[in-house]
Amino acid sequence: MRATEDLRSEHRGVVRMLRIMDRIAGSIDRGGAPDAADLARIVDFLRIFVDTCHHSKEEELLFPALRAEGVSSADEVIVGLLDDHVRGREAVARLDALVPEIRRGDRSAVDELPRVLTAYTALLYDHIVREEADCFTVADRELPDDVQRGLQAGYDRIEREVVGGGVHETLHALLDELEAKTA
Repeated sequence: MRATEDLRSEHRGVVRMLRIMDRIAGSIDRGGAPDAADLARIVDFLRIFVDTCHHSKEEELLFPALRAEGVSSADEVIVGLLDDHVRGREAVARLDALVPEIRRGDRSAVDELPRVLTAYTALLYDHIVREEADCFTVADRELPDDVQRGLQAGYDRIEREVVGGGVHETLHALLDELEAKTA
């Protein structure tokens, strides 16, 4: 098994959330009211699943492994992907800051929300395509089997020690709920 399979699987979960966010943005653009509680849960998902789990695996394990193995073709790609991670965190922070404003009924926050949501989703859609094509494919080809096994062990450790047991299941249940709600 290639260690990127775990990351690709997580991308499928991320894309599900991005589609939910796009539907919420479209609903607001058509005059719908945002649900602040759902937005807060989306922020939690983005912070836990995308950043704490997924990005940690890349930043702490995959990217350093590519560099340690001397995969020079990945260097420029990694720099761009890390920049995307920073920009994504900034967008999530802005989204998080909008939630209490929306709870208070601040119309300017509601008006800003679709732009924040769609900017984040556009960033992540592009990021995922580039990451899978320009980073994961290289990792699959260039990283030896023992490094692949070490990465998977590291990913499992992050799941256990950082994210925690049962968290993925809870977050996937949230995806199911929000998909049904926004369909």
